[in-house]
Amino acid sequence: MMEGSQNDFIKTLVDALPHISVADELRAPTRQPADIIYRAAEFHGLIPEVRRPGIKNPMATIASLRSWVPGALTPSVQSKAVLRFAGRNLTISVIGIDPHTEANVSNLATHMRHGTLESLYRSSNAILLGDRLADKIGARVNSSITLVSAEGANMSATVVGTFHSGFRATDETTGYVLLKTAQILERQTSVVNEIRVRTRDPMEARLISERIGEQTGYRSIS
Repeated sequence: MMEGSQNDFIKTLVDALPHISVADELRAPTRQPADIIYRAAEFHGLIPEVRRPGIKNPMATIASLRSWVPGALTPSVQSKAVLRFAGRNLTISVIGIDPHTEANVSNLATHMRHGTLESLYRSSNAILLGDRLADKIGARVNSSITLVSAEGANMSATVVGTFHSGFRATDETTGYVLLKTAQILERQTSVVNEIRVRTRDPMEARLISERIGEQTGYRSIS
């Protein structure tokens, strides 16, 4: 009975989300050039160099990880935007995904109420909304909404589907778009700020996460 409960727990909760998340935050601050060159000297008041956000060479990083990680990987772009529709303004999380690999990492494909992940290819700037969010603003499939990002990007998007994850916060505040659409919102072309991983055995996620962090230098959380 306990084994059955454990398997059900893993299937219902653990497998509902990616097992590992690799963010674009460095595990340790970038060393100052002066510290590297002058080892016997001490410097105070140095300002760290401005680092361009995002994971460097994301596709090469994913290809390298795929060579040994037992599981599936997918890139994503996390963004925040103000959704405007029918006179209402709501702040939502906009997640850019690759529909071809997303289904291997998360359960989003099975949570769709209207449309599919491939519906994101149907129109320019297509978006999938949580069903609670869609109900809150009165939007339906084919409704046209406006997204305004913190970076000042403004775009018109078309609702091509809705999903129900069962997590209230997600269903009320999240929308999924294509990677390119999220990059436009962030005004950072070719930038990916998260790599998500689903391992074959969830129990191995912690050790794999530690190895990913050591290899890439980015913060990896299981």
